[in-house]
Amino acid sequence: MPKDAQAARNAPIDPAWIAAIAREVIARLKATPRTGTMAASIDDRIITANTLEKITSATQIFIAPEAVVTPSARDEARRRGITINRTVEVLPDQQPNHAKLEITDTASPERADAVRKQLARRGDALGAAKIVLSDTPARDVHQQCTADGEVAVMISSVTDVRRFAVELSPTVWVLDMERLNIPAAVNAIAQITQLGTHSR
Repeated sequence: MPKDAQAARNAPIDPAWIAAIAREVIARLKATPRTGTMAASIDDRIITANTLEKITSATQIFIAPEAVVTPSARDEARRRGITINRTVEVLPDQQPNHAKLEITDTASPERADAVRKQLARRGDALGAAKIVLSDTPARDVHQQCTADGEVAVMISSVTDVRRFAVELSPTVWVLDMERLNIPAAVNAIAQITQLGTHSR
């Protein structure tokens, strides 16, 4: 064995070098795309790199139109593959009444919160509906139909809404969040609530 190789083999391992490798591996794992798009809504007026450190699984974040995004936050978002979306400001008297709109998401409550905020910022007049955001839509449809006695359908595209409304008059709409991103889910929910088919 050459002397240089023998010396390198017997040299002590630098802990700082190992820590740097570990940080890089963790950063790459966090930035690896997952199936489905996870979203979060941030109400902070100033978005910093520290703000984004609190976001663990989202690949999209929604911020207020007047929020300030620092350069370090933009760099952190780019590094982690997070898309920053600005929402539209809606005047208080234009806010829709969400008292009759039920949106649940057991896998990702922050995703349901992001969808609710997007609907509120759209300013559409929304009717009543029971919506389930799901990464396992077939299981949730089965659960809704068997255990809860509902008429549930799975929506994987906005075009499914009108078709299933005519076919079944569903009482629960299960949105396939593996196929729908947040804007598509918001559009589907707006369309669902305007159909008036949430109850029999």
